[in-house]
Amino acid sequence: MNKKLSPLLCILRLCSSASFMIPQHRTALSIIQYHSSTTRQFSADQNDQIVTVSLETSSGTKELQIQKGEILRSAMLRRGSSPHNGRARLINCRGLGTCGTCAVEIESSDNNNSGGGAVEPNERNTKENIRLNFPPHGSSDQSTNLRLACQVQVMDDITIRKRTGFWGQDTTSELADEYNAELWFGELEYVLDNKSPREEE
Repeated sequence: MNKKLSPLLCILRLCSSASFMIPQHRTALSIIQYHSSTTRQFSADQNDQIVTVSLETSSGTKELQIQKGEILRSAMLRRGSSPHNGRARLINCRGLGTCGTCAVEIESSDNNNSGGGAVEPNERNTKENIRLNFPPHGSSDQSTNLRLACQVQVMDDITIRKRTGFWGQDTTSELADEYNAELWFGELEYVLDNKSPREEE
């Protein structure tokens, strides 16, 4: 029994890869090659947007290569390092800026050539001013370089130091141990981060 082809079906058949003698596997390969080339180009374009975070702990110095503009807390967690000490890795505000457990000392690295601030905002924002002046933070000998990792975007090479104590509040020269990131809630750990740049698909 012969069936008539609808005009739409005729168009679809005429426009199919077989009509132009292009094997399906060749078409798929071309798509993969194009996607791969595009990805490599995107990666190359991002090379000049990479900055270095030098993390100083009692274990020594560890360098993290991150994308310019990333929120420091998110950048550290995504690369396996935690800005939180001990149990604070679980008990923290996830970037709300209220718990104060991601407090770190931040200094510009010697090779900072941007001419501007190594982090943004350059000075403590309202959340930082409130939390870092509230116990157990806020002592008279607290470092003026203390910032909340969840509130700053890294714009150039920096050195950070994590002090001891649950909140990283100790004012001695002692450095905290290095703690690996523990992502208890998966991607929800970053749910409040709406500033870090996103990689294109």
